[in-house]
Amino acid sequence: METYQILGLVGSVLLAVAIVSPFFFYPRYAPGMMFGGMMGFVMMPGMLFFLIIPFILGIVGSLISDETTAGILLILASVFSLIAGFIGVISFVLLLISGILALRQKI
Repeated sequence: METYQILGLVGSVLLAVAIVSPFFFYPRYAPGMMFGGMMGFVMMPGMLFFLIIPFILGIVGSLISDETTAGILLILASVFSLIAGFIGVISFVLLLISGILALRQKI
């Protein structure tokens, strides 16, 4: 595996942690709770949808062998990963570096 593929996979795994973590840290958001709990419960699935997109882009960008396409997908995944908060910033840096490395492989 090339360096950009490993960095892309690590960034995507961090996004997977961001996708799974709300289910462990916010179990109190259930349909029977007060308005604040319901608001968090309703808004969470929409947020998860926007986290799945960069996760899929990062995995696909890390696994394909064409460096140009992989670099573009990894850079797109890095931009879309910023919605994930602190973990998203770390993923952003890793995916951006891997995308730049993938694009530089072609030169």
